[in-house]
Amino acid sequence: MKQVNYPYRIRLFYTLIMAIFMLANAFKVQSAEPDNSVGTHLNIMGVENVLKTNILRNLSSNENVIPLSLLGFPQSDNYILNKTRSALQALGYYQSVLTLADDKLGKILTIDLQAPVRWQNTNIVLNCEDEIEGISQLIAHHPFTQGKIINHGDYSDFKASLQRQAQALGLLNATFLTSVLNVDVAQLQADVQWVFNCGARYSINQVTIAGTVLSHDLINRYSTIRSGDTYSQLDIIASQQALNRSGFFKSVVVEQSVNHLTKTVDISLSILDTDKYELKTLLGYGTDSGGKLGVSWRNRRVNSQAHQYVASVDFNKVKLDIADIHATFQYQIPLDKANSQWINLVSYQIKNEEIGRSKIFTLESVFVNKIDPNWSSQWSIAMAQEQLESNADVNRSLQYIVPSWQLNYYSVTDPFFAISGWRWQSIFRFSGEQLSDPDIKFLQTDQKIKRIWSLNNNWRLLLRARLGTTWMNTDDFNRSMPSNYRFFAGGDVSVRGYKHQSLSPVENEVAIGGKHIVSSSLEVDYLFNDDFRWAVFTDQGNAFNDWRDWKIYKSIGTGLRWVTPVGAIRLDIAKALDGNKGWRFHITIGPDL
Repeated sequence: MKQVNYPYRIRLFYTLIMAIFMLANAFKVQSAEPDNSVGTHLNIMGVENVLKTNILRNLSSNENVIPLSLLGFPQSDNYILNKTRSALQALGYYQSVLTLADDKLGKILTIDLQAPVRWQNTNIVLNCEDEIEGISQLIAHHPFTQGKIINHGDYSDFKASLQRQAQALGLLNATFLTSVLNVDVAQLQADVQWVFNCGARYSINQVTIAGTVLSHDLINRYSTIRSGDTYSQLDIIASQQALNRSGFFKSVVVEQSVNHLTKTVDISLSILDTDKYELKTLLGYGTDSGGKLGVSWRNRRVNSQAHQYVASVDFNKVKLDIADIHATFQYQIPLDKANSQWINLVSYQIKNEEIGRSKIFTLESVFVNKIDPNWSSQWSIAMAQEQLESNADVNRSLQYIVPSWQLNYYSVTDPFFAISGWRWQSIFRFSGEQLSDPDIKFLQTDQKIKRIWSLNNNWRLLLRARLGTTWMNTDDFNRSMPSNYRFFAGGDVSVRGYKHQSLSPVENEVAIGGKHIVSSSLEVDYLFNDDFRWAVFTDQGNAFNDWRDWKIYKSIGTGLRWVTPVGAIRLDIAKALDGNKGWRFHITIGPDL
């Protein structure tokens, strides 16, 4: 057969016609049928979001698209309908009418729910040798309220919770003798019939401690696990957490060995001590304190009772020409009560503040009492000698003894990561004629409170307030009050927009501090990134001598917060609304509480 060679132009024309035809046909197919290459799009009508979400979850959908089967084909209508019925029944709707139809995008599922099944009778019987409070309270608050729409998830979760609670309380053989859920679709009611056998309550046989060089007596101040006590998983977890938070150990691992014949549990604590020595350096900056440089040396284990000491020296540059110096030696002794300690310290401090340059040598003894995870108190007595250089008319040399009492409350156990909560600090201090030279007779209180409200996932409201007052003759206060106990306002953590310690009574153009202080701050911040917040705030306050004649200084500002593991780094700019009405920049670091 002879081959025919068509001219080049005819072949090109033919190729173009075929390409156009194939393109048009592909477009026609695409416009007529949905694209099922990745799955089936499902549009659900007639139910609320809770039910819709459960249906889509049961169909393993992603953004309303049901994935293909294992063989790569779209799921069948029967598959979609069966999965939908199962999801609806799990939430109490057994008689729903389902209609599945095609549309341009995929499928439309229309649901007529009909009447739901509701809880009717609940009969839970406990077979226990003794009444166990944790189990009884849990049963008393079961979720099977008569008349409430049944929820199979609630049923399964509560059943699992009862089993977990029994295990945690030492009922290691607890089991369900009867566990029946009767659903009567015709009567639209469901009944629960349980018989729960508690079994014997296990006890702790032996407690072993390994890996630490510290005294076992010290460890037992934090751990409540004792041989012969009733086994409680909750007590074991609490003891492990208390040991980890004590600061003495790197890690605490708890291992348990159960003997079902003797109904006992052996507990083993494997403890890894923290490093004995710690050298720490400090480098920082604050707009009040200027550049900061420090170094400290800590010995965490002077002996097996965890006595420890810290020697440190800090340099703060408050003014450009003179540096602050603070050197301390602190010796800490743990007391019989966990987290309580006796602290003795010696310090020498050179301070450059608005009132002048002071040199203070201090001996102080402090008893710290940890009342519970939220409350703590401190009793202390400070003996000090101060030399003060000032242009104001004040005593240049002071010797004094000041006893004090402090009460602290944190609503959260970890203030570094608090999203909401509050803190209260209350301090009372005094001195008298027999305790000072020259005579300094005063009683002083300083009350501070911080509060954080979480408005939603992103917005917070923060409140800070301080009220301090001193009962003392004003002339004696101005001449003889130690610089540490004079009140000043203004600065990074007081009234922003004003210079550090600039708000106070003035003598010879020197801010000498006031008998009283009032300050507050209201701030709103917004989390616009995982690690950053934007804030707007208003501050107000002042330090003064006379309650009958005092003025409040106000400011407004905005700032950025960078959330870090050591607390927020705050960069603020604030405008004073009184006085010189200037702008100031502020930098602070620390937890919100």
